[in-house]
Parts: sequence; structure tokens; C-alpha cells
Amino acid sequence: MAALASVQDFRTWSGANLPQSVPDSLIADSLDEAEAAIVTEVGAAIDIILADPHSLSIARGDELRRCSRLLARRNSPEAIMGAGSEGVIAIPSRDPDSAAAVRQIRSLLLVPEGVS
Repeated sequence: MAALASVQDFRTWSGANLPQSVPDSLIADSLDEAEAAIVTEVGAAIDIILADPHSLSIARGDELRRCSRLLARRNSPEAIMGAGSEGVIAIPSRDPDSAAAVRQIRSLLLVPEGVS
């Protein structure tokens, strides 16, 4: 899947915080998983998200954040640290940034509450 962000997008976004030893296949799998979660939580097909520039921008940023969380989990059962453009950051178990991104995308796409 990974139509929102590519492996190279993720490597650029995470910069020096991501070791080069992390395989592209692991990043791609994490991007796919993050994207699938976003699509499910938004309740709109990926094509609809891709067609709206504002939703696409928000979803792309959320996918990069989520991918970072997923990659961090492979090394930490608590998944409390992630690498991003701001450096290594603590991540709560329920990410308020992702919840806010989903609400914004739903609002932009006029997806009613309760639809998934």
C-alpha cells in the first residue's frame, strides 16, 4: 500500500535519528500498517484521502509518525520512544497527535462521526 509516504520519505523525515541498518522492507511494512490504520480510523477510502490536498498532507504526516512508533515497538515492548524530525521523543500509548489528525481528515472529507 504505502501510497501516502514512501520509504525514502520516511528516511528523509527521520534523518539521522534512523539508523541506516533498518531495512527498507521493515519500513515499508510499518508504513503499510500505519496507512491501513489511518484509512480504517478515518472511514474513507485511500483514493478519497489522496484526492484532497489538505487531507493528504495531514495523513502523510500522521503516517510518518505512526511508522516511527511501529519501528520503535520492535525494540521496546512499551513503545515509548520514536525517532522523528525533532529527534527522539516519548510517545504515549494513545497518541493524541494521531487522534487529532484523524479528526481533522474526517472533518475535511465530511465523514460523519460513527462511520468507519
